Amino acid sequence: MGVGISAHEVEQAARRRSKTIDDGLEAERMREARTVRVLMLGLSGAGKSTLAKQVRMIHEKGFADKEKAVYREVVRQNVVMAVLCVLEEMDTHGVQFPTEEMRNTANNIKDRLKMSDSYKAVVDMRHSLLLLTSQKVVKDIMDACIDVETVQLNQYLFRSLDKILSDSYAPSDYDILRVRQKTTGLHEILFHFKGFEFRLCDVDGHCTVKKKWLQNFENVSAILFTAALSSYDVGSKDHEEQTEIHDAMRVFQTVTSYAGFIRSPIILFLNKKDIFQQKLKKVPLTVAFPEYTGKNEFSEACQFIQQKFESFVTHAPERLAVHITNATDTPNIRSVFDSSLAVILDQP
Repeated sequence: MGVGISAHEVEQAARRRSKTIDDGLEAERMREARTVRVLMLGLSGAGKSTLAKQVRMIHEKGFADKEKAVYREVVRQNVVMAVLCVLEEMDTHGVQFPTEEMRNTANNIKDRLKMSDSYKAVVDMRHSLLLLTSQKVVKDIMDACIDVETVQLNQYLFRSLDKILSDSYAPSDYDILRVRQKTTGLHEILFHFKGFEFRLCDVDGHCTVKKKWLQNFENVSAILFTAALSSYDVGSKDHEEQTEIHDAMRVFQTVTSYAGFIRSPIILFLNKKDIFQQKLKKVPLTVAFPEYTGKNEFSEACQFIQQKFESFVTHAPERLAVHITNATDTPNIRSVFDSSLAVILDQP
């Protein structure tokens, strides 16, 4: 016959199970109490993805070798886009290479780079590409281009072309920061700061921000919104006679006025200050804001845009902190980002 289990033993087993559950719940409660969720928002092209890369470099271990192998192809694809961009710009303005040999080389490059595996072809075309990008006419067409951001990236790629197209090329952290890459969906970045676990939820900039959609994020500790100062002359895709900075302001107003975020700290990064400063030399701020009467110089123009954004935070405006940033400048982002995290932790 089997030995029966006494009522006392059954009770003890039940107590142990209960304690295990209680301990688990308490551990989860304590972990949750030290978890800070930050929602990262901003339109596509504002530099939010670059900022997310900076966070990984500053607060994580950067990029693993497998990721760098992927980014190697991304960098080379950026080279493809840069070369095609310059050649198309030359066609648009009727500019030609001075010799027939160079014109034939350019046509061959253009045809090959339009194929689907062009990011592989650039390595085989290394000599031709180095020759093409060293031509004075290429430098001249880039100098004349109004799109300062594209020009800066293309110049960076062309200066580094010999390294990028070498067989042993492994992208540096700065290479990874500089290149453009489409991101979709929602990504979460986890890191620790001052004993707290931070979870940054990076939302695709192509997503339409609606109040119904924002309900999914009501438990966030703070909002980090990125807007590109330099987008003041980029035409809006949805609103004629307006620019992307107006789109950013509309989204910002929607987010900051949403009832679920009414008490949340808001960190606003007015990004791409370096490109903005360069653009102001060629394009007046009045193309976006006819009412602007100040000088077409960085400090005054920047203050005007900042005040525009600040005007949308009508409830508890003290919860808004604004920073003027350059997302590719690691020391700048380290200082600004860490001070922003400290502000979030200081909230009651």
